[in-house]
Amino acid sequence: MAILTQSSSGDGPITGWPIATPAPAGQHLAVCLAVKDSMGIQRPSYDDPSIIETLDVTRFLFGVADGSLIQTSEMKISGHEKSKLVGTLTSWLGAPPAIGFDTESLIGQGVTLNVVAKVSKKGTSYSDVASTSPVMPQLSNQVPNVAMFSIPEGDGPSAPAQPVAPVQPIQPAPIQTATQMTVDQPQVVQQP
Repeated sequence: MAILTQSSSGDGPITGWPIATPAPAGQHLAVCLAVKDSMGIQRPSYDDPSIIETLDVTRFLFGVADGSLIQTSEMKISGHEKSKLVGTLTSWLGAPPAIGFDTESLIGQGVTLNVVAKVSKKGTSYSDVASTSPVMPQLSNQVPNVAMFSIPEGDGPSAPAQPVAPVQPIQPAPIQTATQMTVDQPQVVQQP
């Protein structure tokens, strides 16, 4: 479990990784470097800010081929079909995750990210993951290697900070085609 600390700006606990240079906007092949679960985060409710709610949230950290890093925004840990986490996983995996799916199993997996540039209310520029999708098989060999990245220090990801063994791309099975053959049967000739 992550150990939460209060940020100096008063924004509440830091649940992500400190990223100095945001990833450029656009579509990128990336690799999942870490998953960070933050449990028991207390903050005002979106619907009624006078109510303080306690949430369990998660984030994903990705490495992009140019060497930059990007992380998702916080997502409530929820298996509800309409939750942001299930939506992100469904678009990444190409199918809804099963109940009991372990998000840390995605560390080392490739993903296609649609990255957008944003500016916070305080004027800080950052990149955000607008959408995820599976890596096309033709591009699987272009997914960055986990070993070329180091996870920024912060309050510590839930996943190990050492490089993870790269996942080998799945090799497509050879295409097998059915061949149809006609065999002539010997004909019996009757003698008179």
